Amino acid sequence: MAGPADSPNPTAEPAVAPKLQFELLIIVGILLALLMGALDNFVALTALPTILVQFGAPNSGTFVISAYVITSTAGIPIFAKLSDIWSRRNVFLGALVVFMVGSVLSGLSQNLNELIVFRAIQGLGSGGFFPVGIAIAAVVFPPKTRARVIGALSGVFGIAVVAGPLIGSAIVQYTSWRWVFYVNIPVGLAGFGLVAATLGPLRPEIVRRFDLVGGALLVSWVATVMFPLYQIADAGWAWTDARTVGLLGLGTALVVVFVVWEFRAENPLVPVRLFSHRVMSAGGGATYFIGTVFFPLATFLSLVVGVVLAPGSGSSETVRDILYFLVLPLVVGAALGGQLLTRLSYRTVACVGILIGVAGMTVLTGLSTTTPLWKFAFGFVPVGGIVLPLIPLGFGVGLTFPVYLLAAQNQVRLADVGEAGGLIQFLQSLGGAVGLSVLGSFQATRFASLDPSPSAACSSASPPVPLCAGYLASLEGSLIRSYDQTFSVMLGLLVVAFVFALFLKGRLPKGQPPIIIPEAGAAEKATEDETHPAQAPAAIQASPGAT
Repeated sequence: MAGPADSPNPTAEPAVAPKLQFELLIIVGILLALLMGALDNFVALTALPTILVQFGAPNSGTFVISAYVITSTAGIPIFAKLSDIWSRRNVFLGALVVFMVGSVLSGLSQNLNELIVFRAIQGLGSGGFFPVGIAIAAVVFPPKTRARVIGALSGVFGIAVVAGPLIGSAIVQYTSWRWVFYVNIPVGLAGFGLVAATLGPLRPEIVRRFDLVGGALLVSWVATVMFPLYQIADAGWAWTDARTVGLLGLGTALVVVFVVWEFRAENPLVPVRLFSHRVMSAGGGATYFIGTVFFPLATFLSLVVGVVLAPGSGSSETVRDILYFLVLPLVVGAALGGQLLTRLSYRTVACVGILIGVAGMTVLTGLSTTTPLWKFAFGFVPVGGIVLPLIPLGFGVGLTFPVYLLAAQNQVRLADVGEAGGLIQFLQSLGGAVGLSVLGSFQATRFASLDPSPSAACSSASPPVPLCAGYLASLEGSLIRSYDQTFSVMLGLLVVAFVFALFLKGRLPKGQPPIIIPEAGAAEKATEDETHPAQAPAAIQASPGAT
């Protein structure tokens, strides 16, 4: 619950700027943790059919997936807030421990119910070290270095999309599915050791209590809203189903109660006042709509390629190869976006990135059953096929990834850095869940309206007669047209994101030191007027061996 008036923390550490060697180790430690969390979901998804068959519940995968995603999404603002009121390092390490404990327990699961619970624990930990890792980068590194670091960290999601299924299939093929979860332990321990050895506590100078009521309301409405959305996407619930209507109605009521409480709380979990910052409202809107597009995109592309353009026994490998043309440009774009922010404004980088993505998405709206997978000039330069629009789409979206985080963190006071970054990531995750369910439902509805009805002769013919072959060709045409229409809606969502990005303002501060270093014991008391971390003393210590 909201606490009394904030009070100074007499144990706050003095600020000490990290040395170069420690900076590199800190980055590697955070990167390992984030990569582990991003990979885990894709690795586990690949192994999930094998796991469900062993547990005798082949059609229950939605519950395993939704348990992880719901707790991960709800955990983002909770851990972000904890990092702002406690020790950023300790909260980060605590989230890593939660994730690793959940990994061990998931590997030891003896039935489906246990796996669902333990995956929820994993998701909670994953939702913790993502926003806190970004917050650590925000307070430890100077603006230009911070842009490059966050750009590099943003690319882990793209790496996970391709590497996750490869790792998952290899583990299932050569070892037990339980190693899908056990493999997290050595990676997590390496990240834990590096961060613990090189990073000080990063304690705030203001002691505040955690908003327990706000946390309970947040978890309640996120679970109540996201669960039916995933059931719509993966389990076939209808929008008019009584369960869907009831849960979404209850979730909406809980959202209203949550917002009212956050307005009244003395130390709110999600300070609504943050949206008074132009970069928070504009960046939050842009990242939400980009989330509704990017997260469902890989799923839809997999279906288009695997079902229509390249069906057959090797379709999974073909899908993987196609996705490389989306993911690798995304990783390059995210890294370059961080670099460009050291020279250009937030608005310029975000708008250019979205426009490049719009160009790629526009081409995707014109796919047909005769669209080739790829067409190369000189054997390696893509000049056609479905891979051609994926390159600008991935690159453009990647350019925008670091923008909204950096814009938010540079425009709020030091005490709100974790909450601001966590809120941006929360909106992106929520947008992905909404986009997958809504766009998936839209595609299914459009396909049903376009789907030709087979004749009675075709329904009973074996092997297929020419009439049936014509029906199957028409069926494929209807399917790909439904995806063209879905991609057109996604194009519109990117345009909405562009409109939000137009309202961004500002750029990274220049010529400021990473951290002001006062005399020992002379750290200034943080106040309500405290501004961006690069503009005010930060009560942190980044020397090895700090406790």
